[in-house]
Amino acid sequence: MSNATLSLNTVDYPFETLVMRTSSEPPKLILNPEFQRKYKWDKEGWTRASKFIESCLMRIPLPSCYFAETDDGRQVVIDGVQRITTIKRFFNDEFALEGLSAFPDLEGKRFSQLGPLQADLESTTIRCIILRKENPQELVTEIFARLNQGAVELSDQEIRHALFSSKFDDLLVTLSERDVVKDFGSRKDGSSPPKDSRELEELVLRFFAFHEDGNNYEGNLSKFLDNFMSKAMEFDEAKLTELERNFDVALSACREIFDDDEIFTDISKDRRRQGVVYYDLLMNSLGDIQVGILKAKRADIRNAFVELCSSEEFRRSTAGGLQRKSSINRRNTEWSKRLEEVVSA
Repeated sequence: MSNATLSLNTVDYPFETLVMRTSSEPPKLILNPEFQRKYKWDKEGWTRASKFIESCLMRIPLPSCYFAETDDGRQVVIDGVQRITTIKRFFNDEFALEGLSAFPDLEGKRFSQLGPLQADLESTTIRCIILRKENPQELVTEIFARLNQGAVELSDQEIRHALFSSKFDDLLVTLSERDVVKDFGSRKDGSSPPKDSRELEELVLRFFAFHEDGNNYEGNLSKFLDNFMSKAMEFDEAKLTELERNFDVALSACREIFDDDEIFTDISKDRRRQGVVYYDLLMNSLGDIQVGILKAKRADIRNAFVELCSSEEFRRSTAGGLQRKSSINRRNTEWSKRLEEVVSA
């Protein structure tokens, strides 16, 4: 990043234009608070949103918004969702102004009741910095992460959800609700870790990236998953159907060998905890074996997995640096050898 130079375009968009661009079909400005932070400015009434509108009327300079240009010429909001959403909601009469200090006579009024001030707001501009589509995707991802290092830090998958919105991304959401997957990491008391960071969608993404493109993994997991998400934006319906089938076959194969309360864990231990190491190994191997062989060899495959998890070599590969290319290769090689011996016996 030290020598990275962004290709930018700067536009001062009037509020009226911003609202029109977000409201067109399809939208020319993609504004979806779900893919960044949920809309925050209405949690305790509309005072914060109202103060923003009042600041606009006072002609107080506004912070710039950042958009990322897509291949089809549209723009994705990567910073400024809260502000633009507030403008759009106010223009749509979704809230009345409250808690004003500079314009107390506007208290309780909606946009349609502002009279001449309507035109003032419509013509108010906000500086919009557009990251052109010529920028390398990893550079746009880095900028998005930096811009959103505020009160709510975004996970890697939340950033991918924002920047790589596509039918493939929709598939990740769907598959993350599959049985076993949706409970991945659940605790014994029945509670589950927070899923707001889209970690289950990243879990599904891991399978696809390693299953489809594992030979290209160089040791940087985040970049590897970013690259696959970017490539997957171009997948057609036939490819998406194939991917969904592959995932379901792999998951069914794992459930054929392991009970739901032990799947993706080290079954050699009394206290078991699900982990992505076991998930990656099993999802990317068992799905390639015929169901009849899985059923016939169930006990032998389980024993081979226990031996793997108990081996010194495997334990060394999981002792820090889990995502190192060398560690992943060692685990895959050792498990593939053991599995092949069992299946071919």
